[in-house]
Amino acid sequence: MHPAEQRVTELLDKWLQSLELHRKYASLSNEAYWQAQPWAAHQRPAPWIIELARTRVLELQSHIATRIASGDPAFAEALELMSFLATLVGVQDIARYIPLADAAREGTAAATNPPGDTVLMPAQPGAANAPASPAAAPPPGLAAGTTDDPEAAIVADAVRLLKWGREWHELAPAIARIAGRPGVVEVRRVLRAQKGRIEAAAKA
Repeated sequence: MHPAEQRVTELLDKWLQSLELHRKYASLSNEAYWQAQPWAAHQRPAPWIIELARTRVLELQSHIATRIASGDPAFAEALELMSFLATLVGVQDIARYIPLADAAREGTAAATNPPGDTVLMPAQPGAANAPASPAAAPPPGLAAGTTDDPEAAIVADAVRLLKWGREWHELAPAIARIAGRPGVVEVRRVLRAQKGRIEAAAKA
């Protein structure tokens, strides 16, 4: 198997295992959800988002298996490039993602992510007229992709991107493109000052 095919296959397997855990967590109370894993800050994904992601991962696994069988490594290489560019160029609100769940880390969360610190994903399309719940309201400091502590947000973004496989030199421009984050010069300053802390958290 071509190295790119191996990497993409392993990544899709990892995503699928994570989504299976998220399917289990979807039935948990808000408080129990935040204690299920040592989550980074994010908006809790709605069940329909989890199912959609799972369906798309299964479809992509089928496509990559077909291309591997036909001896076409360029497809896997293109997927890797698209993943890199989507993070570097297209990302707008990094809080809206499905965080990677690991069975080995289940139940190891410290009490650092209480329900009030994050919000739920939007309801499924068509439910725009449904009554809003208190959990769906943006918490103070996170509305419109901002935060009361920009440095903490940059650190969290950097840890998340490193866990996704980004290289250190890619972090500053990627983070600077996120809504509510400062310019690339300020981001680089924070990254330099917090490098040890960020690298330690990314390896945890």
